[in-house]
Amino acid sequence: MPAVRVIGPGRAGRSFSDALAAAGWRVEPLLGRGDDVRAAAGGVDLLVIATPDAAVAEVAAAVEPVPGTVVAHLSGSLGLDVLAPHERRASIHPLLPLPDAERGAARLRAGAPFAIAGDVVARDVVAALGGSAFEVADDKRAAYHAAASVAANHLVALLGQVERIAAAADVPLDAYLPLVRATVDDVAAVGPAAALTGPVKRGDHATVARHLAALDPAERLAYEAMAAQAARLAGRETDRSAQVLDTVDGFRKALDAERAAGRTIGLVPTMGYLHEGHASLIRRAAAECDVVAVTVFVNPLQFGPSEDFTRYPRDLDRDTEIAAAAGADVVFAPPVEEMYPGEVQTSVHVAGLSEGLEGASRPGHFDGVATVVAKLFAIAGTCRAYFGEKDWEQLAVVRRLAADLSFPVEVVGCPIVREPDGLAMSSRNVYLSPEERQAATVLHRALLAGRTGGPEAMRAVVATEPLVELDYAEQVDDRLLVAARLGTTRLIDNMGAC
Repeated sequence: MPAVRVIGPGRAGRSFSDALAAAGWRVEPLLGRGDDVRAAAGGVDLLVIATPDAAVAEVAAAVEPVPGTVVAHLSGSLGLDVLAPHERRASIHPLLPLPDAERGAARLRAGAPFAIAGDVVARDVVAALGGSAFEVADDKRAAYHAAASVAANHLVALLGQVERIAAAADVPLDAYLPLVRATVDDVAAVGPAAALTGPVKRGDHATVARHLAALDPAERLAYEAMAAQAARLAGRETDRSAQVLDTVDGFRKALDAERAAGRTIGLVPTMGYLHEGHASLIRRAAAECDVVAVTVFVNPLQFGPSEDFTRYPRDLDRDTEIAAAAGADVVFAPPVEEMYPGEVQTSVHVAGLSEGLEGASRPGHFDGVATVVAKLFAIAGTCRAYFGEKDWEQLAVVRRLAADLSFPVEVVGCPIVREPDGLAMSSRNVYLSPEERQAATVLHRALLAGRTGGPEAMRAVVATEPLVELDYAEQVDDRLLVAARLGTTRLIDNMGAC
């Protein structure tokens, strides 16, 4: 009978060992951390390295090669090169979860699919376990394993989101599991595209908007991301393009024509160099309005004397592509002389709100913001205008501006979109060096500390990062706000105090 030894007594290693023993293989005792593995390849036909991926190469190198013995790993993402210096190499990756040795062994012997590569013994192992094998080349393994992670880990994460959202409606997760099982059965029967149902498939933007309005802000980003994937699967975004206009008259007439046809307008003002934060605003506007107009204009009036207007990043082609993919129908990108054809002698000042924090640090900044937003509101006409909550004071200024001047505009604030490490997305992040980018995460950590310790705790956390020069860390009503410089780049962030 064939003989096998496994290095790595974790869930995968023990599942594999028990499954092969049940299939009639002679299984030597497992080796674990602290065991001498130099002679592990001796006396067996197959040596399986079932350690975490990061340790596979080191363990393989520590084992003395034995002619005729095949050395294999169970990794889904690694190639065969990590098994050097052994001549006979194989990869045997079971495409299913192995939660513990008992259930894992049972699953491995129940017709499981395996991704294999290398020596023919890999097929012998799969055959002994009664499974099915398919080959994945080394240069395709990362993509293969990414798909496996989406199918397993991401699905579990999404069900975790289902559990959280359902709890807010006082509904248990168990109520949704038959829906999940039936959906998976449908995918198996007819494929993902045909199995897709729901409001995105139907193009029911009003329902999507109600969903977003009902969700906790922390849940919206994942919902929006998966709604975009559903739209892609449904083929709704494949032919999206946006009309680019660069004159005030052309933009005004285009939106007037849409309203005359009975369509509602969503306006997303930006300074360009769009990122996922902007895309989330555009998707929100597309969910709630018939037509979405994105403005891309780097406004010189809101740059101070020490701020380099010419250095601000610009890429209109990229911005147009991102805007269209997110749901924009029109992109208004005027040159400076179109928005300000002569010397600007009229400006808008929102008293009180323009003087604190950002207003004190950047004198005249909010006057520039208020002036250009007033112009955009006057050009766009009746609409809903979407602004991110990252610029919290700006949002307050714009809301007061719209109310005081009676613009026919509903101002909608949208949640901050963050990088995985907590840094708020900003077009200015591209200015950061790798070291500054890492240091910038201290702003998010400071805000989290401020929820329990207030501004003093925020300042203390920022002080731990030598690359960050704090401008302010304050609490205004129920909002914590922070601003700091990293080299020549100034970043701001905020968070609810509770």
